[in-house]
Amino acid sequence: MRFFFIFCILTLSIFSCKKQTVQKKKLVLAQNKVFTLNGTLENFYPKKVFLNKIIENSIYVLDSSNVIDNKFTIKGFVEYPERFALSFNEYSATVVLIIENSDINIKIDAHNLEEPLIKGSELNSKLSEYKLNSKKIFKKIEYLFPQFQKYRLENNAEKLEDLGIEMSKIEQEYIDYSFNFIEKNRDSYIAPMILRDQLKNSKIDTLKIINTFNQLSDKVKKSPDSQIIELLLNLH
Repeated sequence: MRFFFIFCILTLSIFSCKKQTVQKKKLVLAQNKVFTLNGTLENFYPKKVFLNKIIENSIYVLDSSNVIDNKFTIKGFVEYPERFALSFNEYSATVVLIIENSDINIKIDAHNLEEPLIKGSELNSKLSEYKLNSKKIFKKIEYLFPQFQKYRLENNAEKLEDLGIEMSKIEQEYIDYSFNFIEKNRDSYIAPMILRDQLKNSKIDTLKIINTFNQLSDKVKKSPDSQIIELLLNLH
């Protein structure tokens, strides 16, 4: 009888613990925000939009939405913000944006796919700021390009060397800007995204990347982009 009584107590305790665990999981899910991506398309007319995971140079479909009156909606949840790609049936174009758990509105114009108008997302706003300033820096190289063509046709080695030095300075200006931007936003998930892109540059300062990565906040270091940086640089 005593054994039976103990068995019943243990059984009730196990069921009680399981119930509490389920309730806690439900509470966590209820507290977690989800993302709602509302899109408007202009100057092209796909019937379906796909949300894709980006892995290296490939994309893999995760979700989709029918396009009605040139509008679409995709809802979901991401554990950490990261970049995803939107693709469209019957069109080869893709649009990259950051998905975070918020209400995101995006307007995509086929005439300017590289610069969609995104509202409701702090990270996308930060990325737009970074890209805009980066383009201003690289504009300086565009101004030098006609001279480069001229001196190349003239086979003017001295002038070409001078231009090469000038272009290297502009590239370094971009790199310095990128690292300064990362350091100012070390507590933002945008930081490891930009830092990861630095690994793709022609000039890679591995030591500087590692030092900058170490300065990121602990929460940011848990993001997918941070994990890829750790993997590529063997920082485990």
